[in-house]
Amino acid sequence: MSSPLKILVVEDEYITQKTITVYLTEMGYDVVGTAMNSEEAIEILQSHTIEFALLDITIQGDKNGIWLADYIQQHFNIPHVFLTAYSDNDTIRQALATNPYGYLIKPFQKAELFSAIEIAVQNYNKTLSAIQKPKDDFLFIKHNEVFEKVFLNEVEYIESQKNYLLIVTAEKTFRHRSTITDFINRLPDNFLKTHKGFIVNLNKIKSFGNNYIIIGQHKIPISKTYKEEISQKLNDFISKG
Repeated sequence: MSSPLKILVVEDEYITQKTITVYLTEMGYDVVGTAMNSEEAIEILQSHTIEFALLDITIQGDKNGIWLADYIQQHFNIPHVFLTAYSDNDTIRQALATNPYGYLIKPFQKAELFSAIEIAVQNYNKTLSAIQKPKDDFLFIKHNEVFEKVFLNEVEYIESQKNYLLIVTAEKTFRHRSTITDFINRLPDNFLKTHKGFIVNLNKIKSFGNNYIIIGQHKIPISKTYKEEISQKLNDFISKG
């Protein structure tokens, strides 16, 4: 089941923290926790599922936002974006050393926060694509302008629409900006291209014929180009099953 991105906000100015939380909630994101310092943030990270962190660099306590970002980098596989009123070279150099997915200078508007999250998530997805694919691989995919975590084992099939893909699950259909060639390289071995415009999840196949595959109520075409390969893979899949 997919759900809106779960976000941690670390900001020690109460009004700014409240404003960011309101912005994120209005966008449709799930603000799981807010913290004034690194200790509070770590407690939230350890006790809740967090998928994204917004980190003010200058926060209460001895351990600043850069220290916290480094801690997150070492212990949690989640992207972070820095919030700061400082844009001097030394601050930027220290911040970049933690491999952030974005850097937002205060004061900022809601639209700028929205864009920073979108760019960060897209870059994070690209990073995931370079990692060896685990069994429960996932992507953050936008739905109604909000990124949601979608596990690939829930995807039934994918349909190409030029520079966009329709990623179909039993629950929702996501519209994701990517080409089918780029996206298939991101998928585990149980995904199979049946046509220049379609990819199917072998685990979701209900039945199949010479020229089609049935998944749920959907009939997915099999083109001549992929027919022999599909036949072999389906036979292999059935024998393993």
